[in-house]
Amino acid sequence: MDHREVVHESQYQKDLKQQAEAEEKEYDDYVVEDGKRFRVPYKMIKRVVFRDVSQKEMVDLEHAARLQYRLMLQDPIIKASINYVKSTITVLFNPDTAENRREKISVDQLIKFLADEGVHVDRSKMDLEDYDYYKNFYSYAFNPPSIRERPPYGYSMKQWKDMKDEYLKKYEEGNVKKLEKFQQWRKEYEATHWNAEQAEGQNDNGKKPLLAGIFSRKKPKANKDKGFWFHGV
Repeated sequence: MDHREVVHESQYQKDLKQQAEAEEKEYDDYVVEDGKRFRVPYKMIKRVVFRDVSQKEMVDLEHAARLQYRLMLQDPIIKASINYVKSTITVLFNPDTAENRREKISVDQLIKFLADEGVHVDRSKMDLEDYDYYKNFYSYAFNPPSIRERPPYGYSMKQWKDMKDEYLKKYEEGNVKKLEKFQQWRKEYEATHWNAEQAEGQNDNGKKPLLAGIFSRKKPKANKDKGFWFHGV
């Protein structure tokens, strides 16, 4: 019997162990929202903006739209946007340095793909930055009230934040006044349009419901002695 304490692992066993540790690490990578833990497909990705792209190479708006569609067909590309008027191409993609298992693409491969489509971009006019998928993309899509808040027309975001509380307060007060005004009109209408002879549909207070008499009116019968009656004449 072998009583040696040192057990030599094969390269295959080491690879399996590293793979298991990597999987465990990935599955332990989660986000917390409202006290609940869950995973998202991406965490930190890349956002690249190519500026001053040749409009001649993009041909026209229709060709630019088709190029945007072909970019979106690539698995590593999460979102693509081409602005033909401003000559910019913006792409969110899963970089080759990401730790997730999804399909990946590098900046060089992205530039090559655009070149194969006939659009050549300049690296010196490229803005590349890290992009938090969960905060800037996932939360933006699924939590619109807090992320997509926009100031009213003619106001900056700073002005809107300063005036928001007072504005909402006046808005609620206006709704209360509208309701009070409508209720007052309703009382006056019921008081002036009450017909004791048409007592159908009275409520528990002995009052006729609002507009009940109007909707219960019957059409007058046609006088048959006046001859043929044609609708609309």
